[in-house]
Amino acid sequence: MKKYEKMLIAIKDADFNCFANKGDWLYIANNKDTKKGLFRLPNYIYYFVSINDERMPSEIGVVKKINGHITAKELAELDYKSRKKDVSLLTDETVKEYEWFLEKVNAHPEHTPMAVTWFEKVLPKKEKELRVHKKFFTDLSKEEKKELFEI
Repeated sequence: MKKYEKMLIAIKDADFNCFANKGDWLYIANNKDTKKGLFRLPNYIYYFVSINDERMPSEIGVVKKINGHITAKELAELDYKSRKKDVSLLTDETVKEYEWFLEKVNAHPEHTPMAVTWFEKVLPKKEKELRVHKKFFTDLSKEEKKELFEI
């Protein structure tokens, strides 16, 4: 199984709807996760949650190198444990989703802010899928970005 050296990390900044503790690992929220009444989002924007018992929501995460490495199966097990789900329920198909996520994160350089949004296709048939992508902050100066994403 492929090993990854980067992970999506929380920044904890209420101004950006990031409520997970700084340094927490993030993964895409599942349908049982909630924003805990902390913020509202337009319907095309989705969010991440911290992979721990709190499962705090975050609209943005930052790509960071981790000590060592992680595989998709290890990430899936961490997520299942934080959701209090039985790890033995993991299938190869489920692990592929975590692999997809890690590939998206690892394709970007360190300190890159990332977000997750819904992408809707209407033709030929109506489809809705999640996209993990780089988030641009055109209204922030270089110094503000450095302070927010590189520390």
